[in-house]
Amino acid sequence: MKHRAVSLVLVVSLLSYAAAGFSGCGNKHNTLSAILVTPLEPVVALGKTLQLSVTAIFSDGLVVTSWSQVTWQSSDPAIATVGSSGLVSSSTVTTGTAVITATDIFHPDITRSVTVYVTELISFTISPLDRVISLGTVSSQTFSATGEYSQNTPSAWSSSSTWPLVDLTQLVSWDSSRTDVAVISTVTGTRGIATAVYTGTTGTTGITTITARDPISGMTATTTLTVNP
Repeated sequence: MKHRAVSLVLVVSLLSYAAAGFSGCGNKHNTLSAILVTPLEPVVALGKTLQLSVTAIFSDGLVVTSWSQVTWQSSDPAIATVGSSGLVSSSTVTTGTAVITATDIFHPDITRSVTVYVTELISFTISPLDRVISLGTVSSQTFSATGEYSQNTPSAWSSSSTWPLVDLTQLVSWDSSRTDVAVISTVTGTRGIATAVYTGTTGTTGITTITARDPISGMTATTTLTVNP
């Protein structure tokens, strides 16, 4: 038993020495230099969430993405709050800006901040309007939804030729009032594509109302699709 005890102590000592040497080597060659937060100018709509991520940069050039050893803080929780994983939740009623700061847990002097812009959807429209298609020629029609936002945005957005208009086609919900005339995709990636299914007799037409609805504001926009068999 005595020999076993001595052996155990020796093994533990060797492991501790090795661990200390490894740790020292790591600290010598991998000192944290900075952290980066992305996206750089995040924009989030009222009542929406946005995931921020951190990249760590070490003195030897090592770059580690999805760095989680940070704490998060918001300068204005009334505009936007931030969780322990960097998930930002915007206000449902108030637009504005909030500075979100990430601080490294072990190096509190290493921080990085981004300004989150919380903006409001003012209106949105569907295009094209009142389309007519013939099954013998085409069988589908692609619609798009465009939203107009408040001007509380980064300067890069405000200077864009299309701002404050934003493509919302893949974010809004779509509906066809007559699925016997046309069905419209609700699958991300193909949303807004209406496929004609009307089988009426020659000389008759089928008309359906296509509706796009913003899930946050509840705003809707409509158009019609006429299908000739």
